[in-house]
Amino acid sequence: MGARDQGEGNLNKPTSRGAGQGTAAPNKRADRQDKAAPAGRREPLYPQLKARPGADREAVRADQRARLHGAMIEGVAEYGYTGITTRRLRTLAGVSARTIYEHFPSKEAYFLATYDQVVYEGMGRIQAAYRAGDVTERDWSAGLCRAFEAFTAEIIERPKPTRLALLDVLAAGPAARERVEHAEAVFARMVSQSFAQAPEEVAMPQSLLLSLVGGIWFVTRSRLLRGRPTAIKGSGQELFEWMLTYRDPAVEALPRRAPVPAPARASRSRPKDDERTRLLRAVAGLAAGGGLPGLTPGQITHRAEVHADAFAAHFPTVNDCFFASLELMSVEAVARALRESEGAPDWPRALCRSVRALLCQIAEDPTFARAAFVAVYAAGPSGTQRRAELMRSFAALLARQAPQGAKPSALVAEAIVGSVWSIAHRHVVHDRALMLPSLWPHAAYLALAPIVGAEAAVEAIRAEIGALDHLAVGRPSAIAAASASRPAAAAAPAAPR
Repeated sequence: MGARDQGEGNLNKPTSRGAGQGTAAPNKRADRQDKAAPAGRREPLYPQLKARPGADREAVRADQRARLHGAMIEGVAEYGYTGITTRRLRTLAGVSARTIYEHFPSKEAYFLATYDQVVYEGMGRIQAAYRAGDVTERDWSAGLCRAFEAFTAEIIERPKPTRLALLDVLAAGPAARERVEHAEAVFARMVSQSFAQAPEEVAMPQSLLLSLVGGIWFVTRSRLLRGRPTAIKGSGQELFEWMLTYRDPAVEALPRRAPVPAPARASRSRPKDDERTRLLRAVAGLAAGGGLPGLTPGQITHRAEVHADAFAAHFPTVNDCFFASLELMSVEAVARALRESEGAPDWPRALCRSVRALLCQIAEDPTFARAAFVAVYAAGPSGTQRRAELMRSFAALLARQAPQGAKPSALVAEAIVGSVWSIAHRHVVHDRALMLPSLWPHAAYLALAPIVGAEAAVEAIRAEIGALDHLAVGRPSAIAAASASRPAAAAAPAAPR
């Protein structure tokens, strides 16, 4: 996370004035698309700036900066980060291209400056709510409840800036990812500080706290993607109660890592892929290598070793082919998870095995890992949408499989899947996917605790660990087996943060 301070209240303050804080007056026509304009054109968000002799230079720059931030917020809301162009931005801002480059050296720098401003202002309001209680306040959770209410207010009252900070930022590259991780850490710090004020002390691992934030953010992103920011209203209390289910003394008995079975050998009887499947595996491999932007059908057919006309017979666009490949790999991962859960003595133990199998699949299949957790964002807003749909399908499967009388609500199921997904995401993007199989106890705890209770979850996890210890006598671990097949550098991943 670079040199950024992770503490609560220590978000870096942007050096410029915020969007909407300058002297620029928004063009009232910018609230609608000009129906008479050619396709792809947009009404300016602000009227064109005119020269003002004697105007204070700093005031002019602050006015320009405010226009530019406002234009970025509007632009990415309509086109996404990958679709917005400098030309569209200067049109929305009512400034020249030269003015943009006087403020920012690149589109990425421009976007990140806007992100910093949005997060600084939003987090300021949330942290102010968190600290609003007086010294006589006795309820340790009151501050966190206020922070949740302020967070939902941000989503409802400022959906476009929230979308930029939670959704569009995912496609903006490594520097943006660093900022997202910093914001997650600040939220996790607030949760940790609140938990520390409770009368009964429970040591919650930092990795679990970060995963809880990931679950909450996924629920929020899901509703923003579906154009339903107000749907989060009234959900704050349910999400808060979901989070509290994990704060139980039983969590202290949860091991940091656990043994896993050695990976199964690939079947030699696997049928030969048909033409469509070869295309799917080809696009996944190319996308996982960072080649999705600018990827052409010709490159895909060449890698798949099929006729040049084959692509058009199966897919209208490269993105459609990529999304189909992601669906294929996800179906294969779920099939493995269900297969490896067979024979478990009860549902909690079966879920432990399913979660472990999914993490093993991600660790053992770098193509699936990079496609699902990295390359999907290069597909723009449609990629983020498909990723959310995939995760919601996992949530629906979890809810269906849960025991009668203990089935989670749709909201809780999504939060659970988002929290587990965030563990995998953090490790994949930091090239530590090989560590995932040994982290299955934490992932299983996240999946089980809201459904069967924290104590029963830990009991099932420890029973599974005991069974694996018995099986592991004389056998190599999955990590050792996987590492032996990788280069030496990959066999010794960095320690988790």
